[in-house]
Amino acid sequence: MAPDISIILPVYDEAKTVEKTLRVLNCLVNVSHEVVIIYDSDSDSTIPVVKKLQQEIKTLVLQKNLFGHGVVNAIKTGFKVTKASVVCIYTADFADQPDAIDIMYQKVQQGVDVVSGSRYIPGGKKYGGPWLQTKLSRIGNWFFRALTDFPLTDVTYSFKMYRREVVDAITLEYDAGWVISLEICLKAYLKGFKFSEVPAIWIARQQGESKFSLGKWLPVYLRLFFRGVWHINKNRFAKPVCLKSTL
Repeated sequence: MAPDISIILPVYDEAKTVEKTLRVLNCLVNVSHEVVIIYDSDSDSTIPVVKKLQQEIKTLVLQKNLFGHGVVNAIKTGFKVTKASVVCIYTADFADQPDAIDIMYQKVQQGVDVVSGSRYIPGGKKYGGPWLQTKLSRIGNWFFRALTDFPLTDVTYSFKMYRREVVDAITLEYDAGWVISLEICLKAYLKGFKFSEVPAIWIARQQGESKFSLGKWLPVYLRLFFRGVWHINKNRFAKPVCLKSTL
């Protein structure tokens, strides 16, 4: 019997952080769930740690990346192999606080299709991280919402929950790491799915090295930013077609 939520956890040599992440998820997520840890290579240092924990925590599943390597392909793999009606993207560095997951799931039960954590609403916080990255995130999210009236204040944040119907309805085009969150949201919004958000606290990783590459992914962020502004406003301000009365 499938769990209520499949939590998709891409990893790349996260031996130093993954045990803490998985133990806290196990303690704080009360909804029926599985945690699918997706790795690229059989030599990944994360694997022995997870295998040891599997003897104690029965919700853990190890899965090799079916589409090569990298965050996007790991998430695509997660979408393909999981069976739960709801999927949640989570990071292995324990930057995202998992106590929000139950609250996010409540929103889904109320009829929402995409639930996002937000660092930029009351109750949300962003602690640490590179100064430039933080400024660009705040400014970019603010401008995007101002220009489109988008229903999320933190559309670029990776910590999100999706109904299965959302991920089945869209085709991913870009292979640019965590930009995938923005791409999914834009395409889901244009297809008419319902959105909501909850406060979330993000804390910069304390161990290991961040895999986030602003310089590498910024061009894709910008492309999606302007593409989203264009298509959303094209739909918002399109003139209604006037049909002649047949009466």
